[in-house]
Amino acid sequence: MGYSFDWQTKTLAQSGGFYFKSLPDAADIFINGQNQKTTPRLISRLAPKTYDITISKNGFFPWHKNLAIEPSLVAEARNIILFPQNIQPEKIANTTSTITDFLASPEEKQNQLRAKKIATSTAGWLNKGNDIFYVSNANFILYRQDLGGFIKEQLSKEPLPKENYKIINSSNGRFLALDGKGVLYLLNKNTGIFEQAADRVKDALFSGDDKKILIRKTNEIRILYIEDILIQPYKKTGEEELITRSGQTILQAVFYPDNEHIAFVASDQIKIIELDGRDSRNSVDFVSAPNSQIYFDGSNSSFYYLSKNELFRVKLEL
Repeated sequence: MGYSFDWQTKTLAQSGGFYFKSLPDAADIFINGQNQKTTPRLISRLAPKTYDITISKNGFFPWHKNLAIEPSLVAEARNIILFPQNIQPEKIANTTSTITDFLASPEEKQNQLRAKKIATSTAGWLNKGNDIFYVSNANFILYRQDLGGFIKEQLSKEPLPKENYKIINSSNGRFLALDGKGVLYLLNKNTGIFEQAADRVKDALFSGDDKKILIRKTNEIRILYIEDILIQPYKKTGEEELITRSGQTILQAVFYPDNEHIAFVASDQIKIIELDGRDSRNSVDFVSAPNSQIYFDGSNSSFYYLSKNELFRVKLEL
C-alpha cells in the first residue's frame, strides 16, 4: 500500500522515492552512504525524511546534496552534470579578436559591417542574421529593420528613457535593453512596453530555452524566471534568485548549453555552478586562466576560452 516503517521515529509513513539522471550516466548513487546502483535510476519505497545524496564516477567531480522525500512523492534531480577532474584544453589559435569574431563566418562578418553603417545614428543596436534591431535616437523606440532597408517594424510602443543601450534578444523574440547606468529593461511581449527588471547590472542574457534571464552584477549572479519551470525544482514566472555571490569581481557569466548551469569568470578562475538551489549548489573550478573570455557553442559541443590572446577549446559531453 506504499507505506514503510521508519525505525528512527518507530512509525508507519507513506513512502516516497528519488529519481536521478546524470551526464555522463552510469554514475554511482549513494544514499546515506549506501550504494543504490547507477544513474539513471528510480529508487522507491523510502521513508519521508531528508537523505544525504552523492552521485559519483571515477575521473569526475562528485555531485552532493541533501534532499527531502515527501510522502507519496518522488524527488527528482534530472540535471546532474559530473564535470571531469582533468580538463585537457586544445589550443586552436593565437588571436587578438574576441571569440565570437574569431568564430564568425564571412557572411556574419559582412552583416556586422552593414549593420554598423545603419546603426551609427542609433541609441543602441543588435545584428541578428539579416536583421538589425535598434533604438532610435529620435524617439527611443525599438525597431526591427532588414539590412537591405526594405522592411521596418516598430517593436515597442512607448519610448525608453533617453540613454544609450545594449540590446539583447532571445531565440524567441524577447528583448532586453541595458543602459549605461546599469538599469535593465525587459520588453513585455503582451503590452509592447519596456519594464524595469533590475538595476546595478553589468550584463544580462537569455537562456537558450527562453525561460530565464541571467543577470550579472559586480559580485553577484542572479536568475530571473520569465516562464514557469515545470520540472523540479519548480519555479514561477517572475521569481528571482541569487545563484552566487563572489568576493571577487565577476567578469563574465554565460549559460551552460543545458540551461541549468552557469559558467562564470572570477579573477583567474573559470567556474561552473548549478541552478538547483535545493540545499547548497554544486560548483566546480573548471579551468584556471587569467582574465579569460568564455563562450559555449552548442552546435559543435564545444567550450571556448580566450586568455592572453590564446584561444582554447574543450569538447563537451552534451
